[in-house]
Amino acid sequence: MGWLDRLGQTIRANINSLIQESQDPEKMLEEMVLTLEQELIRMRQGLAEAIANFKRTEREAQKHLLAAQTWYERAQFALSQNNENLARQALVKWQSYQNTAQTFETQIEQQSEIIKKLKQNLRELEEKYSQIKSQKSLYIARLKSALASQKMNEIMGNVNNGKITTVFERLESKILELEAHSELITPDDDPLESQFAALEGEKIEAELLKMKSQKNSGQETGNR
Repeated sequence: MGWLDRLGQTIRANINSLIQESQDPEKMLEEMVLTLEQELIRMRQGLAEAIANFKRTEREAQKHLLAAQTWYERAQFALSQNNENLARQALVKWQSYQNTAQTFETQIEQQSEIIKKLKQNLRELEEKYSQIKSQKSLYIARLKSALASQKMNEIMGNVNNGKITTVFERLESKILELEAHSELITPDDDPLESQFAALEGEKIEAELLKMKSQKNSGQETGNR
């Protein structure tokens, strides 16, 4: 299952990249589907090549078996003609073709196992491809939910780390500073206010004169 492990690592890496880089979930899923399609194409090509090699090996094995059978029959014919030397040479040929045919038979068994595994892997990948493609909308929703959860965790992490609290403290400090500054600014003089202020000033002056007059009168009375 080496190919499945590699494919799984690729998909997990894509998902991590999706969450970390805030990529478009639908686009990312389309790329994953495309990756599976490309893998399916490669596996089908590999399976087709393996089957073609298997058939060629079968033909070679059959050809050498037929050749071995021919030389065995010739050895029998030469022996029937009392020609042991020729029969012996024919058996050498028979043995050579027989050995080669057995080598091909071994290759056929090995290739058969490879084809069996390739077919099994291909079926599994086709199932995964069909599952992802048929449930693409569900996976997109899940990816978006995962992204939202990731963002929420980041926000809560900032709150827990005091980052947002610090921001609000700075904001409040700035507001207080502006409020204090505004209190120090004297508003423009209102003409009506100025008139009343002048009247108040005249009243104070009149009262002051009255007090001084009373003081002077008291001093004169005391001198008498």
